[in-house]
Amino acid sequence: MVSPERGEHHPAIAATRQVNFSTMHRPQTSQLLHVLFYVAVAASMLTAFATAQRETGEPIAGEARKNEESKLKLDEELFKKLFAQRRKDHTEAVQTLLKMDNYERLYKMITVLAAKIMEVIESSKNVLEKAGFPPRNNSFPEDTNVKDALSSILENSALFGDIILHLPDICHRILRTQPGWNSTIHWSLNFANQMRHLLNKSTITMFRLVEQELNVTERDPGYFNPYRSAAHAGQHEDTVKKKKSAKKEKRKKGPQIAKIEL
Repeated sequence: MVSPERGEHHPAIAATRQVNFSTMHRPQTSQLLHVLFYVAVAASMLTAFATAQRETGEPIAGEARKNEESKLKLDEELFKKLFAQRRKDHTEAVQTLLKMDNYERLYKMITVLAAKIMEVIESSKNVLEKAGFPPRNNSFPEDTNVKDALSSILENSALFGDIILHLPDICHRILRTQPGWNSTIHWSLNFANQMRHLLNKSTITMFRLVEQELNVTERDPGYFNPYRSAAHAGQHEDTVKKKKSAKKEKRKKGPQIAKIEL
């Protein structure tokens, strides 16, 4: 993997990086960090694919290329399609985290990951602000750097949102120690809301839940984080099994009375 200092934001590099999450049963810390940094930091495959299609002359727009508005609309549709595919990568990354059974290691890993996500969002935010994006008419950007910054913010915000909902206790603990991240998180959630026309329904729902989980917005009367329950159910089941196992072990070690039948 290319280090952050050596150009991981280059579209060509991002397009050649593929991670097979399904083969990672119990990854070592270094392996998992590589996986998560790839998902969180790598340059957008969305931009890479769109650029590659234009450069190779594939008919993504056909006759509509003559009309700039139609061309941008097609680029936007391609962006949405590829973003939805990236969301599947996020799901697999979160599942990999959930399989970890060492709490402190998981805590440290998410802390490092969150710090990098904040860094990427801030950097991409600066690119958008310099470019004057989003425009008043909310049109899809033409500039490649702006597209890359746009997708980086949405991808990283979505990944962190998934982690917050699936591992809320750890994330709340981390965020209490990092009050400086609040402004970045609030900005990214607001930006995602502005760009919801680029997101699928499940991602929009996820961001809405994150806003309530973090109390960024007032919680609905019946607010419920379904991912918290699922995570806790799994943890509770493991805890019960361990307690039962410990009790059985204790019984074996204690004095036993021989049972004699008359």
